[in-house]
Amino acid sequence: MRALLIVDRLFAQHERAMLGRTSIGLLDEGIETRLIVPDLGETHTASLGPLVPQINYKDRGLSFTLKIRAANIIRKLTTDRGLDQWDIIHAYGGQSWALAYELAKILDTSLVIEVWRAGLIPRAIQFQRQSTVQCMFTAPDRSIERAAAVADARLPIQVAPWGVPVPSSPRMILKENKGISIVLQSSGRDRTGCTAAFDGVLDAIAGNENIHLFVNLHAARRSGLWARAKKANALSQLTLIDKIEEQRDLALNADFLVYPDTIHEQRSLLYEAMGNAMCVIASTTKQSSCLIEGETAAIVHRTSRTQWANTLRDLIVDPEKARLLGVNAWSHIRDHRKVSTHIGATVDTYSQLIPVPS
Repeated sequence: MRALLIVDRLFAQHERAMLGRTSIGLLDEGIETRLIVPDLGETHTASLGPLVPQINYKDRGLSFTLKIRAANIIRKLTTDRGLDQWDIIHAYGGQSWALAYELAKILDTSLVIEVWRAGLIPRAIQFQRQSTVQCMFTAPDRSIERAAAVADARLPIQVAPWGVPVPSSPRMILKENKGISIVLQSSGRDRTGCTAAFDGVLDAIAGNENIHLFVNLHAARRSGLWARAKKANALSQLTLIDKIEEQRDLALNADFLVYPDTIHEQRSLLYEAMGNAMCVIASTTKQSSCLIEGETAAIVHRTSRTQWANTLRDLIVDPEKARLLGVNAWSHIRDHRKVSTHIGATVDTYSQLIPVPS
């Protein structure tokens, strides 16, 4: 079996590590893949190595150029070892759906679409009704599958839970006589929610030079966080990180992950943080079954500045409670978010469309 994994710009920027694990895992199951990624320029379109062959494509253009861009991808595929027969097109990221659909029609293949956030469900239902190719949908979390079933029980969707690598033993956070580090990860699209979490963190760490806050640059720009930190005289405690998903080693060695974005798309960074026994403080449990209040994470239901500050402050002064949440998170991810489980569920989805010979 052969599968083309096509991703849009946003997905390519945030989930390259997960895509690499998926490609290698499928290869272990005897499924040859090609990763089709947007051409983001030499400084941004990095290769994932020889085991994950990829083809770059132009992801921007008028709608009438869609067939031309699809034909260019097919031309590169046939040039690349002469492979022009494919069984599955798997689309990641909402902006890749139209091109994936065009490729599926031209190549006469089945189509799998990743519904990585609940907001895509209405579009998936409409897509399914209008599709002329055989297609199925996958969801990285059971909460999305449940939401899809409520919206339309006929939508062919299956859970393929994203898996992440997990250390063999939990890392100890909040070590004595060491500084405390906090990572705030947000897309910044929900400016009100992002700034409430950010201001709450600043309130909780005010005056404690032993605590440092790391924030992804994109969120800081979108939500004006630098100016807010300057107004709070907290610049000495703040570091902005560009492309935090691509520099995960830094983020995953912190003590706390403040995560106000669980109502949006799934992010494997959240699962990696939990797998590294970080203490997670998140805004809601609605979009991730891994966030279990009081067990694997601290949950802020009313996303006000005061609630964020109080929740973080309580955990800073009670490190044993924070460590317990981190260890529980590590155990949960180890048991329920195996990479092999994700690969197995993906193969099962493919097999329902293209039966695999025994």
